[in-house]
Amino acid sequence: MDIASIVTPGTVITLKASREDAVAEFETTLVDIVGDCLLCEPIMHEGKAVNFKMPGLKTEMSLFDKSEGKMYCWKELDVKLGYYRKKTLCQLVYIRCEPIVINRRANYRQYIGIPGKVTYFRSPPKDILIRDVCNNGVGFLSDKKGEYKVGKTVNICFNDEDGRFKFDLQCQIVRERELENGRFEYGCLVNNPPYTLSAYVAHKQIEERKRVLGHI
Repeated sequence: MDIASIVTPGTVITLKASREDAVAEFETTLVDIVGDCLLCEPIMHEGKAVNFKMPGLKTEMSLFDKSEGKMYCWKELDVKLGYYRKKTLCQLVYIRCEPIVINRRANYRQYIGIPGKVTYFRSPPKDILIRDVCNNGVGFLSDKKGEYKVGKTVNICFNDEDGRFKFDLQCQIVRERELENGRFEYGCLVNNPPYTLSAYVAHKQIEERKRVLGHI
């Protein structure tokens, strides 16, 4: 897949680096595309450009295509420092494989409407309403526009009404939509979704069918 068909210079992209149990996200702006290499503005920390060449460090990049409603995830990256046109320091992101393409509409979404909490980076947990869930996603409601940026990672926690299911999910925001009542719906893709999430969706589907058929 030609990445130039998804992003153009000026696009803000997010790189995620993980090592053992530590995960960090870095934002940068795309400057140019040369073959399979993205030339981006250098990521700075304490006045120095970040060097991603650390033992055991894994890097990945995700981009959301609003027009197609799809998330593209590249899991195998080579990120290093270099120079653009031999004079401008850049973060060079080499893409070595085809992306994993996820259609956010591909899975059945089950409405649940229960309270939960979301943690964004180092901010304290905030109360939210979990609107719906699917095998690899969560939708929740918030009162503020732009409170959670598309592409960012959050942690979402919620328990089912009877306490049978409890979740602490690391998710990536893939969409924001304003509702008619003025609230905002955020759609999330769950990173490494647990089996219990699929089991929970199936459980809620059975409950809903029973309710509709008048069995409960």
